[in-house]
Amino acid sequence: MGGLVDLSRPLPSPPTARAEPQPAPAERAAALGFAAEGAALVRRVRVDLGPFLERAGAGGPAAPPDLVRLLYRLPAGAPAGPLSDAEAMVLDIETLGLRGSGVLPFLVGLGVPRGRFLEIDQYLLADLGGEGPMLDAVAARVGTSRVLLTYNGRGFDIPVLRARCVINRRPVDTISPAIHCDLLGPVRRLFRERLGACTLRQAEVSLLGLVREDDVPGAEAPARFRAWLAGGPPSVLEGVIRHNQLDLCSTVVLGARLAAHAGGLLVEPVHPADRYRLAVHLEAVGMADAAATHLTTAFQDAASPWSRPAGHRLARRLRRDAPGSQVAVLRELWRRHPEDLTAARGLAIALERRGEVEGALAVCAEAEAVLASWAGWRRRLAVVAARESGGPEAEWRHRRERLSRRASRGREAALPLAGSG
Repeated sequence: MGGLVDLSRPLPSPPTARAEPQPAPAERAAALGFAAEGAALVRRVRVDLGPFLERAGAGGPAAPPDLVRLLYRLPAGAPAGPLSDAEAMVLDIETLGLRGSGVLPFLVGLGVPRGRFLEIDQYLLADLGGEGPMLDAVAARVGTSRVLLTYNGRGFDIPVLRARCVINRRPVDTISPAIHCDLLGPVRRLFRERLGACTLRQAEVSLLGLVREDDVPGAEAPARFRAWLAGGPPSVLEGVIRHNQLDLCSTVVLGARLAAHAGGLLVEPVHPADRYRLAVHLEAVGMADAAATHLTTAFQDAASPWSRPAGHRLARRLRRDAPGSQVAVLRELWRRHPEDLTAARGLAIALERRGEVEGALAVCAEAEAVLASWAGWRRRLAVVAARESGGPEAEWRHRRERLSRRASRGREAALPLAGSG
């Protein structure tokens, strides 16, 4: 059988190759274009944003005051400055992990728009023991700006950097921008139906017309960085550095696209929800005329799912300025959606205010007929003006009875006039 191994004596270990000493982190980072500045490693590039802006339909990077008004939903004439272009900065980070204590930023990108160019500084953590100096350099750079532009930076990038400052015993307030403009919020408000998942990549494709070629997915960044730390060639990390650079460019171009959209230059082709969402935004900032224009266009597209909410919002806006137009909108809204008792109620009230009592009575009769055709469970789910009204049937019955009394009084008042003629 060949016998057993004598376990009393250790087996000879196989010969091992002598490991060659690794170059210093700064030397390895130099192959990627990084140079030492004090204790930090930084790479500086200048990117022409012209092709990105032209494809996105934006004339140039958005001015900081325009970004502040857009993101904080300030009225068009509200002061937002003075702020110069040089005081704006865009930030994006690449990290090891996405949650927990393992979220370590190993690449921090910062960019300053200069006309059609973006001047980018990227800070690399080539030695895990040098996180403190890297954070110091990033904090000093962020401190030169008054407006910080990010995409989901309010929920991820800034909290990560501040948490690492705490761990490295650095002042947390050093990474606290005076004005933080995070684009994720306005993208969700204006384009959530168009985009679905409001990721930066989805916004690039749908809003900017940008498709990345040979891009390294962000999910690969941690593994690539670890492989490079373990001695991998520069090509392992080059894709991550380029990915971070493209994120910075896309964020700046997206800010320009949002500012142009709020100014009336809509993304082509126009999604059915775009005009409605823009109108809601314009109402919030006090631009009533522009909001009414977009609501009217959205309402006219009867096949759109957003035509109905646009009609309701438009009717409320027209109640004071154009009561006749309000009646026309509510009448058309109810014609399209015969079971929309909210539109019927608004129409009955508008007609009564105009003195058209008979027309309001006709609306009540039709609304009661609609209610009678509903099943009991659906009537109980119907929205009523007040809980104590006894349900939708009671609400409409009370309205009909009150209008009938008013109509009777009107007819009685008109009788003497008819007799005298």
